[in-house]
Amino acid sequence: MARPTTGDKPQDIRRATVDEVSAVGSTSVSVNKIAARAGLSVGTIYRYHRSKDELLFSVFMEVKRDIHAAMMTAAADRQGPAARIRAMWFALVDYGFQAPGDFQLVELMSSETRVQFSGNEELKQLQSEVLGEIQKGVDDGTLVNTNVRTIETVLASPAITLARRVAMGRQVIDDDEVERIFTLVWRGVAADRQGLSG
Repeated sequence: MARPTTGDKPQDIRRATVDEVSAVGSTSVSVNKIAARAGLSVGTIYRYHRSKDELLFSVFMEVKRDIHAAMMTAAADRQGPAARIRAMWFALVDYGFQAPGDFQLVELMSSETRVQFSGNEELKQLQSEVLGEIQKGVDDGTLVNTNVRTIETVLASPAITLARRVAMGRQVIDDDEVERIFTLVWRGVAADRQGLSG
């Protein structure tokens, strides 16, 4: 196979890793197959990453940062917990629709127990920022008074399901359906059980 002499090798490696994990899962992935997908030699992969686990964790973290940035950017110009959480939720769904493979990689790897995950300070910080937004909603009475991780699960699960439907079936989910799902989810976590407009 001819190997490209130009291009963005780190991005090629990321894309190939996402595609390979999406195809076979993270436990069955091989550096050889990632290299073949990227059009690179195995040696080139190892110039960027010392091991398969380091490669997988590095790509996982890049995607987690991207998803987090999309959510926090969407919330940045919104006032109040309700509007901020709504913006974050729709940004999460949109990310899943735009990059279903990335989303699938994070979902698959998040369900595994990996040494790099335990105690990783950056992962804790990203999680803390999201939970902090939810806590503000609990504190001001916007959200039900319960554990913020429970609320996060209720909010995130439908977004993950929607992204999975797009990734697995390559189906288009229209904006009306997404809005209806959010309205139902919001009623489950909102203190006043009312819907939320844009």
